[in-house]
Amino acid sequence: MDSTWYPLQQIDTEYSADSVEWCPHQAFDDVVVCGTYQLAQNDGGTNSRLGRVLLYQLQDDQHWIEHSRINTPAILDMKWCCQQNLPVIALADAAGCASLYSIADDEGKIGLNLLNSCCFDSSALALSLDWSSRCNADRLAVSDSTGKLNIFQAGSGSSLTADRRWLAHDYEAWIIAFDRWNDNIVYSGGDDCKLKGWDLRTECSSAVFTSKRHSMGVCSIHCNPHKDFIIATGSYDENIFIWDSRHMTKPLSRIEVGGGVWRLKWNPNIPDILLAACMHNGFSIISLENYDEPTIVVSYKEHSSLAYGCDWKVMKEKSDQEQSPKPSNELKCDQLVASCSFYDHSLHLWYWRTGVNL
Repeated sequence: MDSTWYPLQQIDTEYSADSVEWCPHQAFDDVVVCGTYQLAQNDGGTNSRLGRVLLYQLQDDQHWIEHSRINTPAILDMKWCCQQNLPVIALADAAGCASLYSIADDEGKIGLNLLNSCCFDSSALALSLDWSSRCNADRLAVSDSTGKLNIFQAGSGSSLTADRRWLAHDYEAWIIAFDRWNDNIVYSGGDDCKLKGWDLRTECSSAVFTSKRHSMGVCSIHCNPHKDFIIATGSYDENIFIWDSRHMTKPLSRIEVGGGVWRLKWNPNIPDILLAACMHNGFSIISLENYDEPTIVVSYKEHSSLAYGCDWKVMKEKSDQEQSPKPSNELKCDQLVASCSFYDHSLHLWYWRTGVNL
């Protein structure tokens, strides 16, 4: 696969950046939000975890302009969902809360409006969250620093109602993710080195499966949105495993990336391409056209600190009039990527030029 990357922009986020998400809604697919986490020392010697959410809009596919920023507790994770055809973003924060914000466009000035906030444990950090679907989701799942998983029912008017909470891991539950093809199933990963699956149709008193294939904490999970049963997991052990969810005893593939895998994102436009935030080793784009021979096609190492957050921009669907007359095997596409890193508080915009057929 012939490919290369090109830098477009670097932004100083001031606070340490650990999460970035492109909005998938077509009306706002040029909007990206970046979540930050800053440990501040108080006069009494205690620490406060401060955060900001920064909203940018893409201009001419070349650079961002900042539209708004809001102060929050420190942000650990963020996920978009389209509720009643409007984009809503859920934030997981260090105060043990999940908060929902909607996009507001006031005469070209784009901002975020708080819709609802639900706190489950003020002594815990909300570490990760996921919607049960990307459109009109009826559930939100949140993992926390006490090893517990939390399920909320999402109702009309962006209400959140606590449904259940249970102890899933011995230590921090770093990651939670719904199965993209069966929203009764959630997967979780913890600092106890365990990857687990849960069936929400049960009481969740025991896991559907428990895998100890990773040798260190499991901190990233993402289900392939194009292919049923395919799941990617990542760990502090610097390995990515690709799984068939019907056979969780042995992974289909293993990729060594040279750094702890904090985030994984399947490409929304190309089925077998995976983006990984590899902490001490930058960001990697991996081709999985052949599970027996996975290939790292791009290594992006322009950040000078821990690689934490990353996301792909969703490509607009073209109208019939805009469709290219070229056959699909001649089409090439540039994929825009947002990435952020921690101690250098840096947000980058770059693109990957690839010969992948679309």
